[in-house]
Amino acid sequence: MNYENAGNVLPEQLLKEIKKYAAGKLLYIPLDNEKKAWGEVSGYRHFLVRRNQFILNKFVHGIGIRELATEFHLSEETIKRIVYSRKDTSKLDYHPTSKSAMKYLEAGMLEEWLHTYLLFDRCNKVFSDGLRLMYRYYLGPLIMPLSLFKRSSGPEDHMKWQIQQDVFEDKVKYWMNQIDSQAETPPLIVNFEKGRLELNCNNPLLEALKRSQVNEHPIIIWITDLPDHDRFLEEYAGYQ
Repeated sequence: MNYENAGNVLPEQLLKEIKKYAAGKLLYIPLDNEKKAWGEVSGYRHFLVRRNQFILNKFVHGIGIRELATEFHLSEETIKRIVYSRKDTSKLDYHPTSKSAMKYLEAGMLEEWLHTYLLFDRCNKVFSDGLRLMYRYYLGPLIMPLSLFKRSSGPEDHMKWQIQQDVFEDKVKYWMNQIDSQAETPPLIVNFEKGRLELNCNNPLLEALKRSQVNEHPIIIWITDLPDHDRFLEEYAGYQ
């Protein structure tokens, strides 16, 4: 049997999906009348683990059984089995911290951590829904120097998103107190597009870190296009 480079055979979007489960692996794709290979089954099982974790996170944050059943097109009994099961050892606790994000990363569920954070700690459903409209690459948390990043919101006239001076300063003071007390903090969330880094979330935290003379911090990078993904890996290889 001859082997071919998947990049020469598969559409780009399909190749992106396969890379999530089997990047660098040698796969055999059966004919329609053949039994499904284990690689296909295990990939689906991981999808279910990710879905169930997100369902659990939403339930813990107050989303009801009926609403979850409607959103995920499952029966209420199935939702109850997911959220109440004590046998599932793959479930993770969620916390709005970089350490928690790292645990989700290690379990292959960084995207589930990110959307939980955006929905329930940032209360930014619009941002979360926007990210879910199409496939994104998520990298991190990466420890990166804060000198690479600038705020995109604040009270200054030139900021992309304006925020009142007193509101902004209150948020900065909160984060500075957290930093001074050595409390755990969340990662910054940054978009990389066409060679440019743009801070999307936690601008007051970035300001607090810089005022507290913190030089580096965990960052989650989200990227839309494959060329930008490859460019980021090339330009910032030292932080991976």
